[in-house]
Amino acid sequence: MRWRKPVAFVSHRLWPGPFYIPPSPTVFPINPELQSSSSRGTLFQFSRRALYFLGALLLLPWLVVAIVVLRPAHRAPDTTAANLAPPYDEFIHQCRPGPWGELQYSRILIEPPDEYVTAQNLEPDALRWVFKSYSRESLEQLWQDSHLSAAQVRELDAPASIELNPDAIVVKPTHEFVLALDLEARTKIYNALSIFPENPDQNEPFRFRADAIDEWFDHCGLAPETIALIKRMIYRRGNSALFSDHDVVLPFLKSRAERLQLITTLARKSTLLVKLRVTPTSDLDTLMNYWGHGPRSKDIGPLLLSISHRPRGITLDIAHLLTRFARARLFTYPQPSDHPDDVNHDCHWTSLNFFNDPPDERFADAGFVRHTLENDYAPVVGRPVFGDIFVFARPDGKVIHSCVYIADDIVFTKNGYSYTMPWILMNLSDVIAYYPADPPLTIRAYRRKDL
Repeated sequence: MRWRKPVAFVSHRLWPGPFYIPPSPTVFPINPELQSSSSRGTLFQFSRRALYFLGALLLLPWLVVAIVVLRPAHRAPDTTAANLAPPYDEFIHQCRPGPWGELQYSRILIEPPDEYVTAQNLEPDALRWVFKSYSRESLEQLWQDSHLSAAQVRELDAPASIELNPDAIVVKPTHEFVLALDLEARTKIYNALSIFPENPDQNEPFRFRADAIDEWFDHCGLAPETIALIKRMIYRRGNSALFSDHDVVLPFLKSRAERLQLITTLARKSTLLVKLRVTPTSDLDTLMNYWGHGPRSKDIGPLLLSISHRPRGITLDIAHLLTRFARARLFTYPQPSDHPDDVNHDCHWTSLNFFNDPPDERFADAGFVRHTLENDYAPVVGRPVFGDIFVFARPDGKVIHSCVYIADDIVFTKNGYSYTMPWILMNLSDVIAYYPADPPLTIRAYRRKDL
């Protein structure tokens, strides 16, 4: 609601009645009979001009007062403040210079909506560690490499804790055992478990930037003792901080609201809000060539040209410069659905549909993705450009992840097929940390042949 300031109306009554000027010349006589012998009356005679002058002289001060009181206050605009540069913000990072122009970004956190968390997510599952193709000997070696105590090894080897199958060994640790693991043992065992999809908590753990663990839990609403318990069980893989033990923490939280807050907090993602600064001195041809790469230059040129005419320039969210596919999905989550195709709306579906509108659903099939990369894309020689695809692969050639290059160190990515994984912008270095491997993954850039 807009508040209105009351206006003071001032009424200045200069005379008690109407001001009347009689015709001139005018004589004001004094009755001779009223004069005493010792004093004589004084006779005044005024011309019309003199009376006008006298009236104006009397009115002038009151007119000045009325003007001062009733006139609105007008101040000259403060051009000094308008021309100052924006204040420095420690949370704004400047990108390196390049053909993409003057870019800056801020880190923000997003988390899935509450309705994306199902009732099943809020109930703890039984703990199971699946070691595929492991023998008793290789498992004993893992326990030794993890520096487990003799008592801990005996607990894991007890008949109630171990299940021997032809293709795998299944270990069933207790919650107390997992809580007591130190960082070294947890890291070693969970890294071994992460290789197998049968261990979803270690294969696809909750993860965050290792240099910003406090940011992960900033203003999350969880009790301090809950946060302390979680941090005690965080481990690292490369530059990522990982957490796989929500099934151990959930029993400590009695209310549904607390459990819901735990899952949405752990599912938080750090992403980038990126902006482009365009001024009258910007190189528009270079900007239009870079951001207009692909079948969309007609959409970019008029936008950049119009905002460059502003005398002080404009800082533009680069969401307006992305393709329609990316612009429609940035900072959003897929709609939960039981449709089987939705589970394949993963990183590859995202990368290969970057320039498509509408998206091609054939990229939900891994075989078609492989065929397209081999036949319709070529390795990039030199510096990547807007819309190129980064492909992460193991030494044996198995592709683990793909994302789309935007500018500098920034990529457009969806890190996983789950509907709790949003489409976001990230630093390439953070994506690399998101997919650690030993030996490290190889990363190659590819470009569509028709571009």
